[in-house]
Amino acid sequence: MPLTIPYVITVDTEEEWDWSAGYPTGPTQVTNIARLPHFQEICERYGATVTYFVNHAVLANAAAREVIQQLAQRPQVEIGMHIHPWNTPPLQAVDRVRVRDSFLHNLPTDWATAKLETVYRAFREAGLQPVSFRGGRYSTSPVIQQWLREHGFVADASILPFTTWADDGAPDYRHRDLFPVRCAGQPPLWELPLSLGYTRRPFAFWRRVHAAAAGPLRPLRGVAVLAKLGIVEKVWLNFENPLGEQMGKLCQILTRMGVPYLCFTMHSSSLLPGGSPYAPNPSAVERLFRKLETTLEYLSHNRHFRPATIKAIAGHLENEYYARDRHQPVG
Repeated sequence: MPLTIPYVITVDTEEEWDWSAGYPTGPTQVTNIARLPHFQEICERYGATVTYFVNHAVLANAAAREVIQQLAQRPQVEIGMHIHPWNTPPLQAVDRVRVRDSFLHNLPTDWATAKLETVYRAFREAGLQPVSFRGGRYSTSPVIQQWLREHGFVADASILPFTTWADDGAPDYRHRDLFPVRCAGQPPLWELPLSLGYTRRPFAFWRRVHAAAAGPLRPLRGVAVLAKLGIVEKVWLNFENPLGEQMGKLCQILTRMGVPYLCFTMHSSSLLPGGSPYAPNPSAVERLFRKLETTLEYLSHNRHFRPATIKAIAGHLENEYYARDRHQPVG
C-alpha cells in the first residue's frame, strides 16, 4: 500500500436544467457557475485540489467563461473538458434529443468528433488547454479516446465502475473495477474510473448480489433489506448522490485494497437550489456543503491521503508505468 493515496475532487461543470424533461437542444442557463468561486474557496481551505470538467454551454456564456478563466489561474485547479452532445453544435433539428443520442458513443463518428471539436475550439478560444476528459452521462468509446489522444489528452475519467442503467444505449460498466487502465495505442491515455464500490469485498461478487436483488428480488426490496441488515451497500464518492452517505467507509476499504487514487464527484448545478434533482431547495444545497466540508476535513487530517488533479494522477501513473517497464527482464 502506498504511503499516501492521491484524491481528486471532480465537478461536472455544466448548465442547469430539468433532468426529467429530456435532453433539450435550445438555449441554456448557467447561473450555477457564479457559485463555483465559493465552492473553490472551501476546497482550498482544506488544501484540496479540484478538476472542473467544463462543457460548451458554460464556455459559450461570457460571464460563466470568465469565472472558469479566473479559476484556471489558481494553482489548485485543473480545467478539464466535458460534453453534453444534445446541446453541443452541430445540433439536431429537434427540440429534444432521443435518449440514445444523449450518449456521445452512440453518434456516428463524424458527428461525435464534430461535437468534440466544437467544445475543444471553445476551450482554445478561451485560452485554455484541457488534457483530461469526462463524457456526459459517462459516455466514452475507442473512437472518442482516439480523438482525445490526437488532441493531447492524457486522461479519460468517464468510467463508472460496476454500473449500467436502463436508458437505451447507456454504457455498460458492470464488469469494470476501480483500477486505472492504460489504453492501447499512442500517445498514452489513462482511463481513470470514478470511485464507486461496496461496503464489503469482493466488489464483483456484491455487484452480482445487488443485481439479483434489484432484479428478481425487486418486489421484496432486496437491496434495501441488504442495507438495513448491515450486510452490504453500494457507495459512491459523490457529494450529492444518496450513494455518498458512507464515503468515509469506502475510503478506508479502497485504502486497504491498494486503489491508486480516490475520485470524488458532483455536478456544478447542484450548487444552485433547483439546479439539479439533487438540489431541489436551499436545504439540499446546505446539506451538500456540509457533506463536502466533513469529507474534506476527514481527508485533510488523514495521513493516507493527499490532494491531486486528474492530470497529476495520470502523470504519476505514467511515470510508474515507465519505471516498471525499465525494470522488466529482457528475453
